[in-house]
Amino acid sequence: VCSARVDIRSGDLYWLAFLHLSCSRTHVPCRDGTGCVAQEYLCDGEKDCADGSDEDGCTQLCDTPGHPAPCQSHEYPCGLGSCLNASLVCNGRQDCVDGSDEGGNCSVPCQPSCTHLCYPSPQGPRCWCGPGYRLAEDGLSCMDIDECMEGGKGACSQTCLNAPGSYSCGCLPGYLLEPDGHVCKLTGPEPKLLVAVQSEVLSYGLRSGHEEVVLATDKDRVVFSLDYDLAERKVFWMDLATESIRWQDLNSGKKGTLVKGVRSDCIAVDWLGRNLYWTDGVAGQVLATRLGAAWQGIPEYTVVMDGDLDQPHSLVLQPLAGLMYWSEVGSHSRLMEASMDGSWRHVLLAQGLGWPTALALDLPTQRIFWLDEKLGSVGSAHLDGSSVKVLKLRWVQSPFAAAVCEGQLYWSERKTWSVQQVDKASGKNRTVLLKRHGQPHGLQVPSWGAPYPAVPALLCTNGCAKSNGGCAQLCLPNP
Repeated sequence: VCSARVDIRSGDLYWLAFLHLSCSRTHVPCRDGTGCVAQEYLCDGEKDCADGSDEDGCTQLCDTPGHPAPCQSHEYPCGLGSCLNASLVCNGRQDCVDGSDEGGNCSVPCQPSCTHLCYPSPQGPRCWCGPGYRLAEDGLSCMDIDECMEGGKGACSQTCLNAPGSYSCGCLPGYLLEPDGHVCKLTGPEPKLLVAVQSEVLSYGLRSGHEEVVLATDKDRVVFSLDYDLAERKVFWMDLATESIRWQDLNSGKKGTLVKGVRSDCIAVDWLGRNLYWTDGVAGQVLATRLGAAWQGIPEYTVVMDGDLDQPHSLVLQPLAGLMYWSEVGSHSRLMEASMDGSWRHVLLAQGLGWPTALALDLPTQRIFWLDEKLGSVGSAHLDGSSVKVLKLRWVQSPFAAAVCEGQLYWSERKTWSVQQVDKASGKNRTVLLKRHGQPHGLQVPSWGAPYPAVPALLCTNGCAKSNGGCAQLCLPNP
């Protein structure tokens, strides 16, 4: 079997199989050695390995003697590994295939020492618990299962309230709980995706699939990074050809230039504090200017952070909290967090990263997502840097920008000229939404409500939201 092929023209060597494949601790290798899959994908009913080895032997797992599947506290383990409801044990009828649920000490009566329930068994009386509880180590009492902490099947998409023996899901303002009792959907107008493709910005309906061009520039221009101002319904974008940040009002169609003489991979709008931020990877800076600025021949912006930034790349803002997050893709890749005035700067994550080129915030779940071009993976973590989860996906090749809406993660893929989506939690159900003759770049899911979300005063720590913070010109939030 050939293990590699050679490109005759270039002499490059391409391996067809990885003879010594190394997988991260969260993944396992496929049997044919061609890839790794996340542990969550094992025996989930879908073949993720090319050879299908992640689904092999799954039906035998529960039927192999000596390797019984774990039964819950209200179930009895049969001899061949299957589980039987405790109410069917010692009932005079063999319900387990091997008959292990009858005979023995079935006649021994239950003792009053069990705190919840007791059932007779061939091994003698056993304590058991109802759904939502598990048997404690003493074998007598029952402990509540905190479904909100343990997650698993039936986990809530947003808020979760644990209760004795049960739990309930809830949604944040602006969302409605679906009939399944677990998933939250946005209320109001259909959420739409803004995508920059070459010289145009497209609007894509996330429910209807309706497409329309909302912005078009000169054919020789490229709309690079973009963001959206919720308050005034303006699209801002980076124009690399003219090294300027431009804008267009989606209501009136009016256009303008915010600032010239800049070159950036990523821009981000603080619609609450009325500022626009951008990264300069070459200079190692994060800069900002007022959204209302007008180009008059003199640059009007400030350097928010300078020094100790190792090629800042993707940038996302949390205007309500006055915080910003960015990725650095230099010699030591890392994810960073700081106040939007540049203070309180610290490392959010510095391990397990290759080249995180696209960031997205999911505020309902308080998590940050990133797509890693070098590792071909999607990662996420809580906004304090904990609860890190990484999924290796072969679809991730050259991501530029990302966004999260409801239960989906969206990103622009430059190598395949497409916009794709996957389930944000599992990485499954990958779908190609758009495929155009031209590279997609900037991507956002703005709230298309009127005119911007109601902000409870107690939740807003952005000091520039009211009267520009008392500043005559630029106000940078410091929560």
